Amino acid sequence: MALQLSLRNRFLRFTPEGVKFVLISMAVGFAAVNTGNNLFYLVLGMLLSLIIASGLLSELGVKGLEVKRSLPPYIFAQTSCSVLLTITNKKRYLPSFSLELEEKLDGKIDGGLAYLFRIGPQKTKTQVYRLSFPRRGLHQLQEPHLLTRFPFGLFIKGVRIKKSLQVLVYPRLLPWKGIFPNVYQRGEGPWSTPQKGRGEDIFGIRKYVPGDTSRNIHWRSTAKLSQPMVKEYESVGMKKVHIVLDRSLPEKSTQSDMDQFEICVSKAASLAYHLLKKQDFLVALSLGDEFIPLNKGEVHLHHLLRSLALVEPDPSGMRQLAPPKTDALTIVVTAKE
Repeated sequence: MALQLSLRNRFLRFTPEGVKFVLISMAVGFAAVNTGNNLFYLVLGMLLSLIIASGLLSELGVKGLEVKRSLPPYIFAQTSCSVLLTITNKKRYLPSFSLELEEKLDGKIDGGLAYLFRIGPQKTKTQVYRLSFPRRGLHQLQEPHLLTRFPFGLFIKGVRIKKSLQVLVYPRLLPWKGIFPNVYQRGEGPWSTPQKGRGEDIFGIRKYVPGDTSRNIHWRSTAKLSQPMVKEYESVGMKKVHIVLDRSLPEKSTQSDMDQFEICVSKAASLAYHLLKKQDFLVALSLGDEFIPLNKGEVHLHHLLRSLALVEPDPSGMRQLAPPKTDALTIVVTAKE
């Protein structure tokens, strides 16, 4: 572990080169005191001047910087997400050099995420870096550290940015086709049989009857069969799916049972995500005594994923209550074999 000195929202770390430099300075100082040689005093003065200059220049480098982080709308466990870093140099005349970002996630430090060589005075620069969260649920993205090795690389000067974030991580998104082959593509599955109606997709072609509008004439079939043919369109009916997650586990649950439950949570989240992203599904969700009724759209999707991100298993061994009846296709996701 590197040697670190802290003072308020600033800290100083010694690089391997910096440790050697300090030891050499101390050795020259002892030699100067013991021998009284003016040359040793001159060298010691130069070494100490470099340390002081390094401290002053690095302080000017991290001073007057504003740091902002923008997280994506969807963050899934065990999947790296892109975070937009924006740094503004508010100093009027002085630029900042060699800046690094270090994050502290749930008490663990992850360094070297982003690097900016130079930010001019009164300028703003952005960079995208990647973060990965190991599990679903709430995570604490603590105060980020902005570091610089400028100017000599002997020390790392850091500043703590007092902007902590609480991040809600959704369940891991699983491959869609491999888990739910029956609902892999639009037009497949027991609820997706097309019906005649007033939509945009063609349902079929039939002979013209009096009263049909000329706008629906299928000219290619008309020319081929030498008689008027018209198009019939598929109905626009919304498809409905009710996802039921079985939270019940045996009273003496093993780690294998808990791992299987997490897989089931990911399956339910994957199903809800892909069906709602198709934009022609109404999706409901049952989590034990919690029921989220049929709905669609981005807001509803976030509602479902939030509930799944925070859901906990019920190891009481009691049987889960029967979900409310709906006219939707019910898909039960359970850890029980």
